[in-house]
Amino acid sequence: METNDETQKGGLEYETHTSGNCIREHDKPIHGSSERERGVSEHFSLEKKRHSDVSPKKKKMEFAGEQNDYQEASKRNADQRNAASTSPRAKTPSKGPVPKKLSKIATPKKSPRRSPTKEKEGRVSNGRSSERRNILADAAERRMRLGVTTPSDRVEQEGRISPDIFDDDDDFIKAAEKTEITWCGSPLSSLEALSSTNLNLPSVYPAPDHTVLVKLPISPGGGVPAPHPSSYTDIWDQYHVRMPCSPKSQYPLGKGSDSLVPRWSVICQALRRGITSVEELQSAILEYNSRYATKWKFKGLHHLIEQEFEEEERDYFFSNTLPAMIRLALNLPKLVTQPPPLLVSRAAHSITLSQMQIASLLANAFFCTFPRRNAKGSETEYANYPDINFNRLFFHKEKRALEKMKCLLNYFRRVTRKEATGNVTFTRQYICYQDLPAWESSSNHLPKIHINTNGLIEDASGLLQADFANKYLGGGVLGLGCVQEEIRFVLSPELIVSRLFTQALGKSEALIITGVEQYNDSTGYASTFSWKGSHEDTTPVDAWGRRLCQVTAIDALHFTRQPQVQYRPTFVRRELNKAYAGFKVLNNSPGVQIAVATGNWGCGAFKGDPRLKSLIQLAVCGYIGRDVAYFTFGDQKLCNDLAAMHIFLKENNVSVGELVQLLIHHGSREWADGSDLFQYIYHNLGAYESETDNEDSAVPAPPQNTNTRKEMPAVKRNITDYFKKLGKTYPTPAAATAVTHGATHRHASTSKQVLSSGTGVVGKDSLSEEKILEVLTECDRLVGGQKVKTQEACDSGPSLWTQNKYLLDQSKETSDTTKFKSSKRDSEGKDRGKTEERKNTVSKSTSEPNRLLSFLDDIDKGMAS
Repeated sequence: METNDETQKGGLEYETHTSGNCIREHDKPIHGSSERERGVSEHFSLEKKRHSDVSPKKKKMEFAGEQNDYQEASKRNADQRNAASTSPRAKTPSKGPVPKKLSKIATPKKSPRRSPTKEKEGRVSNGRSSERRNILADAAERRMRLGVTTPSDRVEQEGRISPDIFDDDDDFIKAAEKTEITWCGSPLSSLEALSSTNLNLPSVYPAPDHTVLVKLPISPGGGVPAPHPSSYTDIWDQYHVRMPCSPKSQYPLGKGSDSLVPRWSVICQALRRGITSVEELQSAILEYNSRYATKWKFKGLHHLIEQEFEEEERDYFFSNTLPAMIRLALNLPKLVTQPPPLLVSRAAHSITLSQMQIASLLANAFFCTFPRRNAKGSETEYANYPDINFNRLFFHKEKRALEKMKCLLNYFRRVTRKEATGNVTFTRQYICYQDLPAWESSSNHLPKIHINTNGLIEDASGLLQADFANKYLGGGVLGLGCVQEEIRFVLSPELIVSRLFTQALGKSEALIITGVEQYNDSTGYASTFSWKGSHEDTTPVDAWGRRLCQVTAIDALHFTRQPQVQYRPTFVRRELNKAYAGFKVLNNSPGVQIAVATGNWGCGAFKGDPRLKSLIQLAVCGYIGRDVAYFTFGDQKLCNDLAAMHIFLKENNVSVGELVQLLIHHGSREWADGSDLFQYIYHNLGAYESETDNEDSAVPAPPQNTNTRKEMPAVKRNITDYFKKLGKTYPTPAAATAVTHGATHRHASTSKQVLSSGTGVVGKDSLSEEKILEVLTECDRLVGGQKVKTQEACDSGPSLWTQNKYLLDQSKETSDTTKFKSSKRDSEGKDRGKTEERKNTVSKSTSEPNRLLSFLDDIDKGMAS
């Protein structure tokens, strides 16, 4: 159905304003229009001429805001529509729906009887004035919203860090994905890594804090290392693993019998019996675990072997793999000739085992032979240790549990077909309270960073690879757990043996594993996890037969029930100390410190904030002196945001201590929920520098306390750097790639270049900084008045009160961004005082808008002269 919308556009002067420029469409031809449309068009042309003959005095309208312009434009449009509907030139009455209203943008009026030359000059002058006003209005509007322009805006025009930092345009994201822009920051190859020329690993030698269970010296490539001591020496106490082959491990001869026999003899008898089915395997395991005969179920193992396996695979398992696993398990006294010591809490200690010793221990875990490890309860001997026997894994029939069992069976198949010849060292690192860093006072610089969306931590060869651990190492690897830690443990099953001797990690403790080998590849995550196939690890080894692979297990705090509390200073410091324990270089490690490969630590089921955790890990690595490779696991926005933040911090020469101070102060606010963390950092640092640049502004000196940013170096920049209107432009994929993969450390001087080349910047007629500060100060006054008004409306409902409280607190922070809380009691008193002061300063709030507009007019007049 034809409407009159096209009629309006065809004849009426239709204008759109963009940065002071007008697009006029009244000169368009009307070819092909109907008679009725041409008639209405001609009438509109006569109406326009009639209006142009009106006296300029009647047409004059003083500028008093958009409201007056809009009212007059709306009235004029209504008159024109009425005239069109009753015009004698229209041959038929208007039919169809009423035409839509014109755009609610005031139409500038031309002065009558002006020459074309003067009219052109006037349009240029008006365009410049409008352009200046747009810039100032945009800055004022953002200031009133308490939104300081972040350095991410500069990054967008300077660096074009990534396609998705500032816009969610789907077409552009798809174009960027085609160019395979997957990383930001420094190239991964530029980070220090383990190599034959940089062995940043401690040596292997017996010591009071290092138990070596293999014979030294070790000859790499010389076969399976011999055990130490040469024959089995039993230790049965609370400081060592209680071995299943120990003579002191006793078992009842029969049900209800008082006669005890060595449990190892029962184990050997049960497993040496020919096993050809899952039922027989289950019966053998329960023969020396009779207490759990009614509790342990093997549903998952039944399903895997009998339904998932092909007949050929099933036959191979029972005829080859399973008998070899039994021999490996029963050779335990010959391979592990001394019980490994327990890595107990609050004690630093290391254990070095051969890969075949680990395989024998894991085979015994598969057959559930370890004594005293099945009992549950807070009073049991191993209540503070993770479980090690595989009985829990055998129960589950879920796909992820079956896929994990495939990984483990593939591991046993490989180590029984070809014996591994390497060694692995497990080190519990404990940092006592006195040795923890004084984070806020650190002057160390922040490190380089490589940020990747597609890579995996385990693919970062030669780096210290983070394991996002549970305090009980391995988490749910022997259950239904299938996230980062559990997946890493089944890809490299030698990690599972750490559950045998590692007590739950404390606040400043971590477990560092050196020399582990990867045996499996996988796809998917959690419920989509799937075993992909066998992995051939070609990582080189060091002089002690350990692969140049180092994994650090650090457990994050649980914030599942109250995620908002993770920003509190206590928890931030705890995570700093935990990451420090995991990232600190081991004692007596030669060479250059290798980089850390990490990611969203504790940000899955534990509900951690990736932005907070990334800054915490960045600060810790800066303190230690390690660079960072950060993997976002497909989170492109996090990659972009973190890259922009890192550039901003480096530009401003922010030290580790200053960054930690910001994190601590951010979490000290009562309402902090973390949603504004990055914006908070941008605002505090940006406002601090902007205020210190203006020598005439009365900025109070920061208080002299431990949280003061008094040592922050001032980076000189123009105030317009933070209040420049940006155009919506996109980089080409080639340009984005070139800049993203180029140098990431920029200097403050680049901000001035942006001002001269960005969209909407006023070349030589640039705005006076003093005038802008004057306008923005006035905006702050308006903000304060608005916040007090909204506070008075708090009785309207709880949700409104919450919003008003947030805005009021944010306004308090912008009044003095360099001050930090000295104590909760003092801050509450100051807040009450500031609130009362604001109530007294907004008494003239009714005239404030006109006052702000007069400031804008003064600036226009001053710049036009």
